[in-house]
Amino acid sequence: MFTYIGLVKLTDEGRENLEKAPEYLDKIRKIIEHEGGTLEETFAIMGPWDFLSLVKYPDNEAAFRALAQIGKLEVVHTETFPAEKVDVFMKALV
Repeated sequence: MFTYIGLVKLTDEGRENLEKAPEYLDKIRKIIEHEGGTLEETFAIMGPWDFLSLVKYPDNEAAFRALAQIGKLEVVHTETFPAEKVDVFMKALV
């Protein structure tokens, strides 16, 4: 499994229906799990983004499929980055 960092911003529709946030999070979790992934953690954050999620997917294709389905919900915008522990990065330098 590979780790991805997701920066999440609510759309206007998402903000207007904020009371439905638990339902949307459940739908997003199910989409991720359907693609073989795991939603590890989600944090509410301050700044230009509303949430930060740590997600594991088996591969990039699964991540792309899940993100496309999440986009169809039209309640969040996401920006997703692959992430690796720093010790793996350091080993790659030698």
